Amino acid sequence: MMRRVLLVSLLVLTGCSRQEGADSRAPQTQQQPAASAEAAAPDKLKFKDADDRERFSLKPKDDGAKLVDGEDRELARYKWKGTSLKVSGPDDAVLGYIVGSAGGALTVRDAAQQQILFTLARQGPGWRLNDVKGALLYTVSPEDEGATIQDASGTEVARVKVREGKVSLRDATGRTLLATKSLVSAEAAACLAFERMELPLRMALLFHLQSPQEARRP
Repeated sequence: MMRRVLLVSLLVLTGCSRQEGADSRAPQTQQQPAASAEAAAPDKLKFKDADDRERFSLKPKDDGAKLVDGEDRELARYKWKGTSLKVSGPDDAVLGYIVGSAGGALTVRDAAQQQILFTLARQGPGWRLNDVKGALLYTVSPEDEGATIQDASGTEVARVKVREGKVSLRDATGRTLLATKSLVSAEAAACLAFERMELPLRMALLFHLQSPQEARRP
């Protein structure tokens, strides 16, 4: 009889010990997804000038991104609407939309989405930017270390260099205009040279080209 009592007591104590061990491990298991999500959060894209001063940054958000200047003042807001990107000012006034097409072209449309202001479309291995009337404004041609941007006359206006983990936009003389150490493709960075377009729309094109399809929320 005494042996039975001891055996039952041992089984009860063993069960309690296992339950306590499981309870002590549970909080650690629950914290893992949050840590993984934090590690996967994308970093902001920071652009500096030749004097290493921050000019503006693109800060990713759950539904898009925010553009701020070097003093962290908001310049524009970007929000995904399916595969389209809504561009708004700091006051929420709509500035336009970046709309993708089945052929891979991107159109920059007005606030009412009734007029196409610019069209960025493939041209061989590169791109071409046309205005509202379809006239050529710029071409972007890939190179081994980046890309070259030319105007409608074929004159080089800027160049993108990708070298040693740094992406820089340079003028025709080779002077650095903007640079970032973020992972930006040369064709996306080339959009910063489209001076016929306002900065919020140029950055919207860059952001659209940089964003993977799965990140575009309906």
